[in-house]
Amino acid sequence: MIGHFIRYRIPLIILFFLFQFLWLSGNNSLLHLESLKIPGWISLLFLSSFWIIVLTDMIRTEIYNKTFWLFSMLIFPWLAPAIYLFLRKKLKHLQTSFFRKR
Repeated sequence: MIGHFIRYRIPLIILFFLFQFLWLSGNNSLLHLESLKIPGWISLLFLSSFWIIVLTDMIRTEIYNKTFWLFSMLIFPWLAPAIYLFLRKKLKHLQTSFFRKR
C-alpha cells in the first residue's frame, strides 16, 4: 500500500491538502459528528485513513530519527505526512548509513 503512496505521492499530497481544506471550510468538528454532511464524512474518511497508513509505515520502517517523526505526526498532523512521504527514501538511507559508520 505504501508503495502506491510513494509512487503517486504528489497527487496524494494534493488530495490530502484539498480534503483538509474541504474539512476546514465546512466548519466541521470531531465533537459534532452528528451534524456532518456527506463531504465532511468523505474528507474525514480520507484524512484519517491517509494519516493511519503513513503512521503505520513510520512505525514499521527503520527510518532515521523515528521518535521525531512520530511526535511530529501528533503535533502537526496536517503537515507531517506530506513531508514524510517526500523524505522517506532519504530517511531510510540515513538510518542504514548511520549504523554502518559505527
